[in-house]
Amino acid sequence: MKNIETRLARKEDMERLLAIEAAALPSTRYLAEVEEEFYDLERGELIVAEIDGETAGFAHYAIQYDNAAWIETLRVDPPLQKSGAGAAIWDRIMIKCKELNAPAVRMYTNIGNDGSIKLAYRNGLGIRMNTHEYERKLSGVDSPETYGFMPVEYKDVEAILSPYKDGYHGYYFTNRTFYEMNDALYRALAEEGKVWAKDDAVVVVGSRYRHASALHVGMLCGNVDHCIDFAVAEGIRQGVPKVVCMVPNDRQELADALRGHGFTLNGNDIIMMERIF
Repeated sequence: MKNIETRLARKEDMERLLAIEAAALPSTRYLAEVEEEFYDLERGELIVAEIDGETAGFAHYAIQYDNAAWIETLRVDPPLQKSGAGAAIWDRIMIKCKELNAPAVRMYTNIGNDGSIKLAYRNGLGIRMNTHEYERKLSGVDSPETYGFMPVEYKDVEAILSPYKDGYHGYYFTNRTFYEMNDALYRALAEEGKVWAKDDAVVVVGSRYRHASALHVGMLCGNVDHCIDFAVAEGIRQGVPKVVCMVPNDRQELADALRGHGFTLNGNDIIMMERIF
């Protein structure tokens, strides 16, 4: 019988972890860009699974603003898939959730990733949201009007965003990371300067990480056309190559507005899975 163990990743693991990612997802080069955050123990744990001493896979457990668990980048070397490495990582994740008294555990995956979905099901997660992802490349784009948007202070964030909460099913999402809309999130968004408003519109812009790769738009509320123009202008100001926006699959009007401003569907149907403790 094979011996499967999990442990915290060490710096010297990175070369092997990058090789696993390249083999598991040949079109993705992600881990190297978030290495600093993933090794920060105040933000979570980078977990490694070993089979008979050989590094077989990894995943990251991130601690969200309200102490909820966010699970990301679960990768297993293709020759070692279906060998128990992914299940062992999930076992460690569930123990960690209990230790930290996490109110929930969440993750995202593509709707066609049956292996990832099945592992999540086995650990009590269910599909909570289905979203589509749109993007607009900014090369050669002139900066639009920003319409007098102003940053919103923490004391005002809940009152300003609450009317739009149901339209986002109670979640804020950026960089394919989903957060419950609650006081801990409102404080963080205000402190990070991500909430902007004017008399008839509110927009939440700002990436979780990989800031140079894209500007992510978390919410478009009220006058959506003005919100999109502000996001594009902010992306140009920051010098990023594109603006990315995820929308719930039942918000056709948001999808239509984004298309009207030159955004295109990037082909990723992203689901969020969740277990509430």
